[in-house]
Amino acid sequence: MIIQDFTIEKYGWSVRVYYELEDWTLPMLKEELYALGGYEDDLNEIMDNIAKRTKNTGYIFSNIYERRSIIIIEKTTSSAEFQDTFDHEKGHLAMHICIAENIDPFSEEYQYLVGEIGHTMFKAAKRFLCDNCRRRNS
Repeated sequence: MIIQDFTIEKYGWSVRVYYELEDWTLPMLKEELYALGGYEDDLNEIMDNIAKRTKNTGYIFSNIYERRSIIIIEKTTSSAEFQDTFDHEKGHLAMHICIAENIDPFSEEYQYLVGEIGHTMFKAAKRFLCDNCRRRNS
């Protein structure tokens, strides 16, 4: 498992990403989601879903008022499945920032934002984007 923290400076947006979430982090994750602004009833349902440990899935939780997000990318069965989940959750993050910042999703600003998110996340995600790398690191 890798935990990556970064900030998108232009928008003052903090992000924590869990790659290949491990069971031992679930209590910590619940506390973080609660601190992000989640409600106890909602969190119990969310944590029940996460506890199923379904491969090739991801989640994102954002507080647009505090400009913070948590992304979870579960274990994936291949680099292609990782790429799909990775892109999906990056897309949600970009849209959450667009909502908070009133950014037109058809604009160049949006495309630069998506590029910055991808570039920043690549530093940790690269080990999951190649099947040979995945085998070496497992």
